Amino acid sequence: MGTRAKLVLSVFVALLVCLGIGYVWGTSGRSAAEAMLDDVRQQLDLAQARGLVLEARVSLYNNNFGDASHHLEDAKEPLRRVGERYRQAGERAPASRIEAALKDVEEAQRLAGKLDPSANARAGAALDAIALATSKS
Repeated sequence: MGTRAKLVLSVFVALLVCLGIGYVWGTSGRSAAEAMLDDVRQQLDLAQARGLVLEARVSLYNNNFGDASHHLEDAKEPLRRVGERYRQAGERAPASRIEAALKDVEEAQRLAGKLDPSANARAGAALDAIALATSKS
């Protein structure tokens, strides 16, 4: 084997080693970044759901039942995503509390459709269930 062939082979091996090191280095922080992104999405969905339920309560306070119903409908999807993430993570207690919050939102929406002022109390119960699901204790 000639000197030129050894040099080409050495460069090729060095290139493969550098490529492998670069790949390992690049993927080393990826799982942590993905976990952080999932946490941010969870918090964003929770904040969105809370905000929409609070907007619904303000609308109910102002006897604007139609607007409240729309806000409650919009709050359902982020709550479903939050519940699904909790279930996928195997966190049963928070998932069941989010499910209870979703049922309270649905009941509040049903009551708002009947122009029943008690819809505000059900929306408040949904907020309490969300707070329980997200508490660290």
